[in-house]
Amino acid sequence: MGLPVSPYTETFTAVEDIFAYIERYGQQRHSLVHEIDGIVIKINDFATQRQLGYTSRVPRWAVAYKYPPEEVNTKLLDIRVDVGRTGRVTPYGVMEPVLVSGSTVEHATLHNQDVVKAKGVLIGDTVVLRKAGDVIPEIVGPVVALRDGSEREFVMPTLCPSCGSPLAPGKEGDVDLRCTNLQSCPAQLTERIYYAASRAAFDIEALGFEAAKALTAPAEPAEPPLRSEAFLFDLTEEDLREVKIEREKKVKGVGTGKTELVPYFWSKGTAKRPSAPTKNTRNLFVELQKAKQQPLWRVLVALSIRHVGPTAARALATEFGSMDAIRAADRDRLAAVDGVGSTIADSIINWFAVDWHAEVVNRWAQAGVRMQDERDESIERTLEGVTVVVTGTLNDFTRDSAKEAIIVRGGRASGSVSKKTHFVVAGASAGSKLDKAESLGITVLDEDGFKKLLTQGPSAFDSDTEQS
Repeated sequence: MGLPVSPYTETFTAVEDIFAYIERYGQQRHSLVHEIDGIVIKINDFATQRQLGYTSRVPRWAVAYKYPPEEVNTKLLDIRVDVGRTGRVTPYGVMEPVLVSGSTVEHATLHNQDVVKAKGVLIGDTVVLRKAGDVIPEIVGPVVALRDGSEREFVMPTLCPSCGSPLAPGKEGDVDLRCTNLQSCPAQLTERIYYAASRAAFDIEALGFEAAKALTAPAEPAEPPLRSEAFLFDLTEEDLREVKIEREKKVKGVGTGKTELVPYFWSKGTAKRPSAPTKNTRNLFVELQKAKQQPLWRVLVALSIRHVGPTAARALATEFGSMDAIRAADRDRLAAVDGVGSTIADSIINWFAVDWHAEVVNRWAQAGVRMQDERDESIERTLEGVTVVVTGTLNDFTRDSAKEAIIVRGGRASGSVSKKTHFVVAGASAGSKLDKAESLGITVLDEDGFKKLLTQGPSAFDSDTEQS
């Protein structure tokens, strides 16, 4: 297909040659045409792969050898805190930019105040930095020998840096501190709007993080147009006229190091050309209209109910069919839904018990957001209690539509093959999931078999019969 592939792949017959290969590329890893974090060794024979099979988590015929992460030294300039979508306040290190494992790093999370103390880092320290798994920046600890006495301890704030509200544990015994102003803290609201627009929720392409921040963060002299996500679908172009954000001031395209407030959603306007909404702004309102027609499970995800991600949301939407039915369900009814359980059930009940949460749902409904899935009553629940994995490419189904077809019939659409899997549907270019299904003796169906399963249920197949 013309895609670039690694030029370093080799085949060996002796284990000693594999170790020599690992050592050789460990010495050369930073001079290759691409960065690497390790070496993958695989058995180069399909029959032997099938014979070796899988554990519950990994194939027995493949293993990844991970090199120790590259460590570098840099200066810890400051420790600041960030406020997340659920109000959790997380310290993070601000460092002199340094190249590590192929990219420049200047920020690294420190998780919470106890981790800062455990690592023993002080603001002003020279610190050891690495990427955990060669991906996530991590401060390992300080280089104590390089301290000169100017370093100082980090003190966890007692007030939210975004709204000034008190910080407190979410419940007794929690290490993490959270902002207590859940409703209107600008930082939390920004994160919730951004999350609601994400691909997992409403999928509003024109509403990224910068746009979410512009809509929610106070910027003198104007108040932000959104003080709650409840009014997201009530926005008008005129509401956005005065919204400004800070940008670096440039002279002839060169940054000056100074900032200025500039319009975000409307053009600046001149004597000859009056101010007007930008193309991105017009796209935003087109996307908002499309978002109103998203299925119920996406609306549930967009509400930022703790523990309710796409999987639980799909299960709830399939079981209840409407937001009203979910709100009316008691704990036992919610917990009985496959993939939900007591923790998520408690979270849902507690969320809807909050007045301003209920207002979000009510305002969205009034604005035309879809709160009930249209159910085809002619579809029989032929897959009650049946787990199906779809792998490879099908002609008449996308991955999402195949998953929906399974769920609306009462089945569970899983992403991984295990002993609890009842059927695997294998399309074109099916990979390791097909191999694992065959090694476990699971019934494999082609696309026609999948359609038969949807209409007739598992009784249409002999469990010992494998189709391909």
